[in-house]
Amino acid sequence: MYPETTAIIRDTIKRRYELIPYIYSLALESHLTASPPQRWTGWGYESDPEVWTSRTLKDGETQYWLGDSLLICGVYEPNASKARAYLPKGEEFISLNAPYQYLRGGQWVDIESKWNTSIPVLAKVGGAIPVGKPCQVLSAGEKENPASLPPDDYRAVEIFPPRGSSHGKTYRNTWYEDDGVSPSSAKISEFNITYDCTDREVRIQYQELLKGDFIPPWNSIGIILPHDDDRDVTLNGQKMDFMDVDTRSRRTFKSHSPQARPPVSKP
Repeated sequence: MYPETTAIIRDTIKRRYELIPYIYSLALESHLTASPPQRWTGWGYESDPEVWTSRTLKDGETQYWLGDSLLICGVYEPNASKARAYLPKGEEFISLNAPYQYLRGGQWVDIESKWNTSIPVLAKVGGAIPVGKPCQVLSAGEKENPASLPPDDYRAVEIFPPRGSSHGKTYRNTWYEDDGVSPSSAKISEFNITYDCTDREVRIQYQELLKGDFIPPWNSIGIILPHDDDRDVTLNGQKMDFMDVDTRSRRTFKSHSPQARPPVSKP
């Protein structure tokens, strides 16, 4: 009906599918810990006086955290092409859409956001989000497949290291998975990504803590660096295979061989 927006809508839907592992992990985390998937900007930054001073931030209507890694903002005025956003103190952020800026926390910023590109989505430096296929998939625990959906057998992690060396600082991130069907929390497994970096390399440790009889359907893990980050990547001490540069100039990598599965612990 509106051909000028068809490509935008299609890309948005695909991105939403990619993010389902992250969104689903936040739902499982909420189930386990009662933490909300969508969080006030001051969540975890209560010592930052600005989160209490600004009525806009206290109202929580113009920006919010989606989990620990993504800060979501928006444009709310007619004819406006920039978003006004506050970045919590003590952090650094990466704009995931053009103009792909690195921004220091503890300040208000104006972020370019034209209607035909994207709302501002900022990643916290040191964060990580699991992503899947850009389409509807069949959950690992589903037994019937009348729509002939592809299996959920791809998992990659978008990581957000600092531009240069982390100077010995290590970043730790956890996400959660289960078979998508079983109601028991005894089958909720943890997946841990830990990384640091130098000017030329990002070094990642990946660990699976499996619960119950859930076996992840993917055999290897992918890593996606931020826009124009040209460093090499190692995973569990092995250099990862460079795969491609995607449409957002992000380098993608794949583990050299399938990840060894740790013994499955029984509930």
